[in-house]
Amino acid sequence: MAKIGVEETHPLSGNYLLANDITLTDWLPIGDQENPFIGVFDGNEKKITLNSFDGTAVSEKTYLGIFGYVKGASASAKAEIKNLTINSSVNAASTMASGQAVGLAAGYAELTVIENITLTGTFDFQSEKTIFTGGVAGFISGEGTLVKNSKSSLTMNIVPGSGSGLAGAYNYVGGFVGIFRNGAGIENCHNTGDLIADNAASTVSGQVFVGGIAGGSAYGFITAYQGYIKDSSFTGTVTGRATGDWTFVGGIAATICGGNVNNMAATTRIERCFATGTVSNQGDLSGFPYIGGVVAYNYYGALVSQSYFDGEVIAGKSGDYTGGIAGYNSQALSPNNSRIEDCWSSGTVSGVGNAGGIVGQNQVNTYVRRCYSTAEVSANGGIVGGIAGLNASNMSDGAITACVALNPSITISTGRNIHRIVGNTGSGNLSNNYAWLGMVVATGGAYTSAIGDTFADGANCDEKPTQNFYEGLGWDFTTIWKMGADDYPKLRWQ
Repeated sequence: MAKIGVEETHPLSGNYLLANDITLTDWLPIGDQENPFIGVFDGNEKKITLNSFDGTAVSEKTYLGIFGYVKGASASAKAEIKNLTINSSVNAASTMASGQAVGLAAGYAELTVIENITLTGTFDFQSEKTIFTGGVAGFISGEGTLVKNSKSSLTMNIVPGSGSGLAGAYNYVGGFVGIFRNGAGIENCHNTGDLIADNAASTVSGQVFVGGIAGGSAYGFITAYQGYIKDSSFTGTVTGRATGDWTFVGGIAATICGGNVNNMAATTRIERCFATGTVSNQGDLSGFPYIGGVVAYNYYGALVSQSYFDGEVIAGKSGDYTGGIAGYNSQALSPNNSRIEDCWSSGTVSGVGNAGGIVGQNQVNTYVRRCYSTAEVSANGGIVGGIAGLNASNMSDGAITACVALNPSITISTGRNIHRIVGNTGSGNLSNNYAWLGMVVATGGAYTSAIGDTFADGANCDEKPTQNFYEGLGWDFTTIWKMGADDYPKLRWQ
């Protein structure tokens, strides 16, 4: 491998087949931005033991991985990295003067398909600058660029810094991909490992976006399509900590941004994914943490659909937005409305100031439709709801509609902003929502909600409603839902 891109007999455009298991120590990445790898590397189901990167490369290469920079020649002649196990013991500290993209397989990938990669071992990396770090790739970009059919049990411990990075000032850390944008996709990737993105352990203050599959898409006031994650899962523990303004932690991704309600193909999305285990920001020092079982921040038209969470979502400090599916479902004007549709949550959702079984806060111009929760939801104070903590959306066709709160309990230690559907709503438009009459509603203050009110508390329903009940709310039991053996709805793909 050391000859690729170095000797004329091994061009960067070559087609390579790995013949034996190999060990790489003090490895110098193949390809850079000026001279990318554009060929095919077939691991032939062999294993690369990656002990370390070259010390100079760690602090001087913008794109760091077994392959540094990978870019196919065209949409019809993509580069490929495939059929490979990477066993890592990488432990590196960068003194790079600017941002980096770091992954075990590739630092950066465009017009590239990376598939059938198995990750094992440990991956420790730290920098005082902003970094994009993923188990497979740090940064993927462009329509047709894919990371797919891969699995990981990798333990990641990433300590990022701050400053102007490769695409903004935020650190992105993911089990497979740091950041994706411009239409890149992640498919059928499954992570059983644990990962920590811990800016609080750094000497400089920064922002952290961390997810079990990906840090997420490019973040900002972006309505344009950025890419997707589908048919993927995370079953470990993901933890984010920062000392800057924001920490975003999601079981699948920290954030997804951009979309159009009239065009699924132009919508950044998470679909048919699940997360279990623990999603947390315990030990966090940031000002505004967002924690979600599937995604921390769903923004500017993005979509979460046919996905679920069953585990623990834990907020470690105040100022939080904590939800079983999303921490925050946020705004843009039509047709760029963010949506959470056909999802369910279970387990526990523990907020400090703001918690919901599906979403911590549902902001203006957003939708939550056909979702249910059996999670135990609690917060120390602030706002708690079986479906949403705070709802600020007032969409005329139903901001939160056809949702069912089946939570065994919702609890708030102080205050009275607690209701079975939505903890607090101003003029929010809620419709056709139901809640289990036997739900325990506990508060340190007087509980003033009128049980049976079809607004914030929803109408009454049984603990385990029938399929006919859900179909009466408009749920699709032909292509999306089925009834599970436990008498709760399950997604048909489960």
